[in-house]
Amino acid sequence: MAETDLARWPDLLVMGLNLAALVAIGWYCSRKTDSADSYFLADRSMPGWIVAFSMMATIISSMTFLALPGATFQDDWRFMPAHAMYFVPALAAYFIFMPFFRRGHITTAYEYLERRFGSWARIYGAIAFLFHHIFRTGIILYAVSLPFEQMSGLKMPVVIVGLGVLVAAYTIAGGLKAVIYTDLLQGIALIIGGLICIPILAGQLPGGLSQIVQEATAADKFGVGSTALVLNEKTVWVIILVYQFQFLQIFCTDQSMVQRYLSMRSDNEARRGFILGTALTIPVWLYFAFVGTALYVYYQHHPGMLPPDTKPEGVFPYFILTQIPAGVAGFVIAGLLAAAMSTLDSSINASAGTVTNDFYRRFFDDSATSQHYLRIGRLFSVLFSAIMICVALTIHFMRTETLMDVQTVVYPVVSAGLLSLFLLGFLTLRVGSRAAAVATIGTVLLVASWLLLDTDWASRHLPGVVTYLPNAFWIGVLPHLFLILAGYAFSFIWPALPAAGSDRLANLTIWTRRDPT
Repeated sequence: MAETDLARWPDLLVMGLNLAALVAIGWYCSRKTDSADSYFLADRSMPGWIVAFSMMATIISSMTFLALPGATFQDDWRFMPAHAMYFVPALAAYFIFMPFFRRGHITTAYEYLERRFGSWARIYGAIAFLFHHIFRTGIILYAVSLPFEQMSGLKMPVVIVGLGVLVAAYTIAGGLKAVIYTDLLQGIALIIGGLICIPILAGQLPGGLSQIVQEATAADKFGVGSTALVLNEKTVWVIILVYQFQFLQIFCTDQSMVQRYLSMRSDNEARRGFILGTALTIPVWLYFAFVGTALYVYYQHHPGMLPPDTKPEGVFPYFILTQIPAGVAGFVIAGLLAAAMSTLDSSINASAGTVTNDFYRRFFDDSATSQHYLRIGRLFSVLFSAIMICVALTIHFMRTETLMDVQTVVYPVVSAGLLSLFLLGFLTLRVGSRAAAVATIGTVLLVASWLLLDTDWASRHLPGVVTYLPNAFWIGVLPHLFLILAGYAFSFIWPALPAAGSDRLANLTIWTRRDPT
């Protein structure tokens, strides 16, 4: 699908200027980054409205720009009820998680787990987060490389390495300040770039927007898939549940989001920033879902224009590069690049911060200068950038499913039960370290057994068991519920000591919160 004639100099110029702006921001912020607190938490001094765009851009990612239109182009709107209910976990984050982390004066989310359950919980939480983001960044880097492969005519591995090195450069240099300021620029570019597309799409159909809606409705492209109450299908109900847990996990356990909470300079700024970030996110999801549906109608009328080997995630970039005027297309692709980079830079910085604070500083050297931890943080940023590139290359050579399916199944697997461990800490008094540890081990074994049963080997040798195995999407739901129920049940065998209500649990649960005096 790589075609060198898709590269037009006005598009390349626009994208070049955008990339130059990102590098300039990274270089500027690097001059003001002189400590670990500055590198990982932006000196806790950022305005809320700027962080709001960063939160939105980080959550949206190139999965919205590419995978969501790809999913609605190929199937229907089965993912959209889950995205529309984003406000539910957002409310929990606004009233519980964000105030909790801001009040705790911590550096990473996993410090909380150590205070609540012990050092094992901090180690497990940090490792689960790192695996989650290793896969997430790899998937996103692969997704954003698709249109650049089409445009440049370069081989996919070359594109992946080039873009990976670029996003790493300004992130390593400028830290969280560079991440947030570039996310502001990228969030605006993402929104404007997306808004350009629907008018152009509608303008190339005789009936315009109404034709898109009518023909998509007739083809059931606004449907939500199966609504059956069964466990062995990818129904709308399991997708809703999976995404509610995923969104809760982002808000509650994800260091890249906790960094945003802690970077804002006051509680009022944090509340305003969170509300604005949430208000921006849902309409952007809905809009890009509609883009995929509009592309379906468009190519029904122009079937010969789309190369037959185009992947679902490649349809939107191909339309941009062939149907949107030169220069304007460059701006839209810049929005796509922004969507990816805003997530990648956040993950790189948060991963480096997690390793620096939860492993290096906690277990090896807690007495060095802030400048020393800054240097260590940059070294780990280099390491995670390299890992991100390797994972993206692996996905390129091995992928067979759509990216929406890949991310929906992979993310819960690599962070089995992490959200539930936090919820046990926040919501219960009697669950202590031993009960939580046994439940966590049981959850990891449950996920490992599930993965084994979901293989061809199990289908051949254990067909009777595999018949009753739920659809793979349920792996994002059932292990979380299992850990919560098991942890609480085990607390009757190994109750928390000392007794609930003691100073040991002060400000560690919603029941023992103490307002600052």
